[in-house]
Amino acid sequence: MISRLKHHVAPLRLCARYFSTPRARNDYATHVPILIGLATVREIKTVLEFGCGHYSTLTFLNRSAFPHLETLQSIENDASWAETIQDVARDQRWRLKLVDGEIAESVSLLDLEAFDLILIDDSKTSEQRKATLRAIASRWPQRAWIVIHDYEVDDYQKASRGFKHRYTFRACNPQTGLVGNKAINKVKSLDRLLKRNKTLEPDDIEGWRHAFCKS
Repeated sequence: MISRLKHHVAPLRLCARYFSTPRARNDYATHVPILIGLATVREIKTVLEFGCGHYSTLTFLNRSAFPHLETLQSIENDASWAETIQDVARDQRWRLKLVDGEIAESVSLLDLEAFDLILIDDSKTSEQRKATLRAIASRWPQRAWIVIHDYEVDDYQKASRGFKHRYTFRACNPQTGLVGNKAINKVKSLDRLLKRNKTLEPDDIEGWRHAFCKS
């Protein structure tokens, strides 16, 4: 998610713990390499994203990055932001659902088992995103790999403790979390590749695709 304008993003990161990796120039795209990498180790056909955005939505719809994608479902509660993304993400595989109220309240209405991958990058405050995380964890989804942006935020790590498996990718700052209730294969090899290629900009989709393809 690019930020729904930058002045809304600061509250999400007030709880971040200190770490030494320099903050990425484009800090709204640091989850993109992880998303691309996951698509190389699993045939991802169905994706659910909480919070649409220039980087996540367009990466999922990029046929080079996600060659097997059949359906992308985005949940958003900011009408003006949704309209911004609709202007650039025109694809028959994409379905955008605009909800009233908190995004966490929509979780109970969704079939989480219908998705291979779920991205959590929603809301304007850490409290709201934490509520989304807890709502998903309470459903105990078995099938999906769940990616969480800004995972250096302590509140997000605590809210994800309901998942059986948790991993933090620290090669890029902001960090990205990967959680789920079944073992996730090839996480460590993916992390090593990210660290070897961290001179690539996080939004360099073709560069990351090439790096993963030759590994």
